Amino acid sequence: MIPTNNRLMLSGIVTKTPIRKMSPSGISHCQFYLEHVSEQIEAELIRQAWCVMPIIVSGQQELSYSIKKGSKVLVSGFISTHTKRNKTSQLVLHADQIKLLGE
Repeated sequence: MIPTNNRLMLSGIVTKTPIRKMSPSGISHCQFYLEHVSEQIEAELIRQAWCVMPIIVSGQQELSYSIKKGSKVLVSGFISTHTKRNKTSQLVLHADQIKLLGE
């Protein structure tokens, strides 16, 4: 089997009020959007990096309830494609680690 890696770490600001749901099997889910803005070096030049990434946190109810619109967070987890209702695909970060940063 070929080894695979799928880890992403991203920091930013929560742009919308998180949506919290409970699955039929009793697992809590928290969904929110994380906006990241930074300067990165590419080809020895500074470039602006910006993205808005959908985040899903599952099974970490206590921590997810401390996340609010405007929270600064550092998340890490794996990425996967989700198909939206309109049949378009988007990348989603499934966070398994979240750290609240200074407000």
